[in-house]
Amino acid sequence: MNKLKQHNKIKRSNFEPTKIIEQQICDIAFKTCNFDSTPPIIGLIISNLDGYSLMVIEYGENNESNYGPIKSYLSRDDENLLELIPMYFSSLKAIASQINIQNLSHFEIDGSNIKVQIYFLLDKFMVIALLNSNTELNSKEKRSLIDKIKENLMKYQFEFQNFNATGSRKLLRVLEREGTAWLKKMNRNYILNFKNRYLRKHDLIEDMMVNINTVVHYELEEYLEKLPPEFINDLSKELINKIQDTLFKLI
Repeated sequence: MNKLKQHNKIKRSNFEPTKIIEQQICDIAFKTCNFDSTPPIIGLIISNLDGYSLMVIEYGENNESNYGPIKSYLSRDDENLLELIPMYFSSLKAIASQINIQNLSHFEIDGSNIKVQIYFLLDKFMVIALLNSNTELNSKEKRSLIDKIKENLMKYQFEFQNFNATGSRKLLRVLEREGTAWLKKMNRNYILNFKNRYLRKHDLIEDMMVNINTVVHYELEEYLEKLPPEFINDLSKELINKIQDTLFKLI
């Protein structure tokens, strides 16, 4: 029994520091991407092609995750800006048709703080996804997002087309509440996948850097043998850091 306790103690002592280090690595990446203050998926605006906003899926003012509604990430100069967003992108689609851009299905606008992805569905509707600028949705995540909205648009097409009817407004409010829960789940899954991908990438680069470190230091010593060792060490560290940063961007 004592041997078993000792064995378990050794396993925990090896396991726990690793987990702590992994958590610290994930926390750094999480904050570097501003996911602590801006969710990966800020929210969605569903409108018709005339630019009328039909439904908004977003966090509430008192959300427990400290994420605010869409307007909290936009310019404060115009209180009606949220209503103007669909009109603006609807006009861009009209301009695209005027300059003979055929079958426009979506487009994207990237900024340093947020990015916007616009999708045109069923020839009648537009989905505007506002994202953290560091969010990179893979094909599966994009498909999941669009399929969920498309499913509701097809199932309740009458209500979306006749959005001013009393029954329609009531249903759209229900869909918005359901959408908020779905949005939270989408963000939780994205953050979990992001952390897992980052750890895998970090481990891969750490393994690669073991060999790269040796090569860099050896080559510098050979070609700069007349220079002081401390200069070579400093240069080696600088090069290794730059190589590591470049690998993180490329992989």
